[in-house]
Amino acid sequence: MVNFLLFLSFCFLIGASRAQDSNTGNGTQNLKCAEQYCIDLNTYKKLDVPTSPTQVSIDLDVLQILEVDDIKFTVSFSMYFGVRWLEPRIIGPPPDKDNPYAPIDIKFINELWVPDVYVYFLKQINVLTIFTKFAGLFVVNGNEILYSQETHITFWCPMRFDNFPLDSQVCKFKVGSYAYDNTKMTFSASLLSYDDTLRNTILDYNVKLNPLKERMNYLSNKEEDSLFVWQSIGNYSLTGYEMILKRNSLKYLVNYYLPSGLFVLVSWVSFLIPPEIVPGRMTLLVTIFLVLINIFNNVTSNSPNVEGLTAISTWIITCILFVFGALTGYAAILFKKNRLTRLDHETGRAPKSGNWHGNELTYIDTAYSFIFPTLFVLFNLFYWPLSLTR
Repeated sequence: MVNFLLFLSFCFLIGASRAQDSNTGNGTQNLKCAEQYCIDLNTYKKLDVPTSPTQVSIDLDVLQILEVDDIKFTVSFSMYFGVRWLEPRIIGPPPDKDNPYAPIDIKFINELWVPDVYVYFLKQINVLTIFTKFAGLFVVNGNEILYSQETHITFWCPMRFDNFPLDSQVCKFKVGSYAYDNTKMTFSASLLSYDDTLRNTILDYNVKLNPLKERMNYLSNKEEDSLFVWQSIGNYSLTGYEMILKRNSLKYLVNYYLPSGLFVLVSWVSFLIPPEIVPGRMTLLVTIFLVLINIFNNVTSNSPNVEGLTAISTWIITCILFVFGALTGYAAILFKKNRLTRLDHETGRAPKSGNWHGNELTYIDTAYSFIFPTLFVLFNLFYWPLSLTR
């Protein structure tokens, strides 16, 4: 009799439990929570976009420019990369007025809908970790999700080095969606910061960050920087920043431009040396010529690859040509001298006194001492405005 009563009690408890489970499935919330914030698994669909269109805000806090590779055409930097979007389906307490950022377990991100974030021209991205990755998940103002992590990013930048080392590069870091066009998802930059005082002192560039310009292409009537037109698939919203890299050219001016220019000036001293002192004049010009060749080889080995000549290569080649011109001019004087000497020998006339037939040759050096500086000044008047304003 006792066993029968125990059996009836067990059956009653099972029936009550099933009835409670049935009532829960029909009307009671089935919650998945992290701290005090939850989602209702009965109504929350991870594949459903929370709003249409979804406004995604990107936080770009650049910490350090790590490397600008002129050979691989890449830029590497460390930054805090944050993604923020509205999620009205989350359930939780009212936000704290003093601190609207409420941190929650980062694993909760696996239960949420997340935006489709795509970085254009990305080569590599590394997330820093120790035991776990350097990242955080926050609920902002009670209905926004913020995911932030520290990363090292390397992206491609189309660089042109025709004006090296007086060049500046413009690299555009763009973030958008890969699959959702601007009718479903729009992007904006809520934060863009970079502390230039913490820059890498051995970096060859001064770096400045500006927001992407929303400029219009009036031929196509499209916003070039904030909109990506993907043929007939659709238009995609973009955000990010424009990185302006201005090369530190002072060391090139001191190490290459100034010495090569001074060597050209020294080559003009040869016009003051009497033409009959062949060893002194030839030694001076040949030594300067070889030194400039050595500087040119050093410059080309340390310059980025270009299709033609860089600005510094053009300068040094011009300096070499000026010294070569002085050598050629001296060769012309020697040729003139030998011709006059042979003419004196054929006619039996005694050589004239003075500096190799007197004024018949010295006027050539006088002309050179005027022509060469004038041409060099004209070259500088053309070279520097063109190079500095390109």
